[in-house]
Amino acid sequence: MNFVISSHSTKYFIMNQLKYFFLFLLAIFLTTSDRANAQNNSDWQPIYLLVTGGNTMDGVEASFQVNTCNGADVIYIKFINHNAKPVKIEWFDAVFSQDLKWNSKEQPGDKKSLVLSANTEVKGECGKNLYPELSVKVKDFVADKKDFKRYSASQFRLVSVQ
Repeated sequence: MNFVISSHSTKYFIMNQLKYFFLFLLAIFLTTSDRANAQNNSDWQPIYLLVTGGNTMDGVEASFQVNTCNGADVIYIKFINHNAKPVKIEWFDAVFSQDLKWNSKEQPGDKKSLVLSANTEVKGECGKNLYPELSVKVKDFVADKKDFKRYSASQFRLVSVQ
């Protein structure tokens, strides 16, 4: 009896395995980097935009901080456009919990976008509704702040604006 595996199923199997391998590497990286760089949650921490853990992509730097605003735990996001031209960025909010579960909101209506002027910094701030897309309620992703581990901008994409 001969078994024939189609090229399509082989590619699917390999791609599926690679996906799990990269998620495993990301989980290990997040676990070790947070222990090595324990910080006060009020400090700005990098949002990992690259598989290597970098928080700058095509001239746009991304960071987050966990804080409290009007009694609610919130995640503030900060973007710095180091480019000499404006750019449009798009992303979905996502959070890693302490037990390394990925919680994301990736429905079409959940996509966030923002146009960053050249050489500018924008960030979410309590009481200022200038950039509402830069404030995320922790409870939208985890039941309690103690369950929160790290914020991520899932499917982060940068588009030049003419």
